Amino acid sequence: MSIRGKIIVLVLALELVLTIVSGTLFINEHYKRNEELAKYIATNLRNNFIDHSTTIQDKYRTRIEGFVKSSPAIINAFAKRDLSDLTINLEQRINTLRKEDQLFSSINFIHADGTVFYHTKDKKRIGQNVSHIPFVRDSLKDRKPLSGLVLALSGLGYRFSYPVYLNDKYVGIIVFITDATHSLEMLSKNFEIQWGILINKENIVQGSEMQMIANNGKLLVASSGGPFNDKGFLEVISQTAPLDVFQSTESYHRKLYTLALKNYAGVSVGEIITVLDISKPLSDFRASLYNAGMIILAVLVVTIIVLFQGIGFFLKKVRETQHQLEETVDQRTKQLQETNHKLSQEITQHELTQKDLESLSVKDALTGLFNRRKFNDQYETEWNAALRASRYISLIMIDIDCFKPYNDTYGHLAGDEALRTVAQAIQKNVTRPRDCVARFGGEEFICILPETSMDATIHVAEMIRKSVEELHYIHEFSSASNVITVSIGLISAIPEKFQDKKELIDLADKALYRAKSAGRNCIKAS
Repeated sequence: MSIRGKIIVLVLALELVLTIVSGTLFINEHYKRNEELAKYIATNLRNNFIDHSTTIQDKYRTRIEGFVKSSPAIINAFAKRDLSDLTINLEQRINTLRKEDQLFSSINFIHADGTVFYHTKDKKRIGQNVSHIPFVRDSLKDRKPLSGLVLALSGLGYRFSYPVYLNDKYVGIIVFITDATHSLEMLSKNFEIQWGILINKENIVQGSEMQMIANNGKLLVASSGGPFNDKGFLEVISQTAPLDVFQSTESYHRKLYTLALKNYAGVSVGEIITVLDISKPLSDFRASLYNAGMIILAVLVVTIIVLFQGIGFFLKKVRETQHQLEETVDQRTKQLQETNHKLSQEITQHELTQKDLESLSVKDALTGLFNRRKFNDQYETEWNAALRASRYISLIMIDIDCFKPYNDTYGHLAGDEALRTVAQAIQKNVTRPRDCVARFGGEEFICILPETSMDATIHVAEMIRKSVEELHYIHEFSSASNVITVSIGLISAIPEKFQDKKELIDLADKALYRAKSAGRNCIKAS
């Protein structure tokens, strides 16, 4: 063999070895990164679902208890079996519950004998006996609050039962029903995954009206649609290990972690299967490999021709080809960097917009303080925390003295500026992370001070009063001073069981009234 032939064979052999090694490393790295991404998505999906489920259950245990204890007219109608009176009193409460939380589905009133007295969503259930449903049977038997995941006649959902008594006589239970698949639908949009809920056949309630697909002793009761409607898909996925890739019809999917489903009693009743559709990424990757293979083949052919013409000419062409490839890579890299930069800017802008919308929903537009809605939510949270821990919670109610004459004299623009300045003075004195300052209405403000004693609350109130007075905001028509001042009423107490949380607000308001009656620009405690 000639020297030229040996050089050609050697160069070709080296190119083939390098191509095979580089291709193998690239493919392995690609699959490794995809598997790590799938593992990350699967872990976040599981954690988000568990956290969301826990939040719903904690929220609705409190909500149903509050509903029963604050609805004597409804309870009385339920006990007396007065359906007309019940529907009249229940209508407004139902509308309120649905506005507060889109997860809320319906309320079921069930008498002690297991008969459905009223169902807010499914009227055909009225009069049916549902005592054969384990959740209903256990709730009626134990006569204590019960909650958790339940598969009933109408489908899968979270149910929260609470026993009802009237004059110490057991009437039955009230059941709140919420959507169990909403969190999965949200996560499906966020992570672009598909899901299906499979329930063991023995856990399906007799007489259920759900459309179900059977597979290996389980029934598909809900899904995101798509491939889960194919029985063949369910058979394949049941035999696939988590994070493995499998093919169904013409699509490729990667199975994520399986989430175990447990009912209200802690018994495993089924599972949630989630998959990631990787058909397009896999197709793109294969196309890239094909294109790369074609380029490599073309390079080999060109290399043979060039080497055959002469080593010097070959080396020159290799340098030119290398330069062209580098330019192509640089250009593609710049394009990708520009695309990534634009995408990053869009994501940042979306996050900023989201934060602005969240801020607008809880902030007062004029003063920048929290609004009445945010105060109500924060107050309920801190009240419940203080009630559980038997700790103090304090309220400070503040009113700007003689503010109407100020508005009438100096104008509403000056009044708005005064409100903003006073709000800033209050906020500077209430600085702990859990403290809350809100505009209560008009020229009134209110502060929540968790775990704060009466003495400490009085101290904070006095600092607020002095801070406002030391603003030296001229007010010639105030009966309290020649500058803007505030009157303050406060209350500090440890909540008691069954105590209405509105009682503290009323006491703080009465203390504020005494401060006004005492000449204003002062503090009164209740």
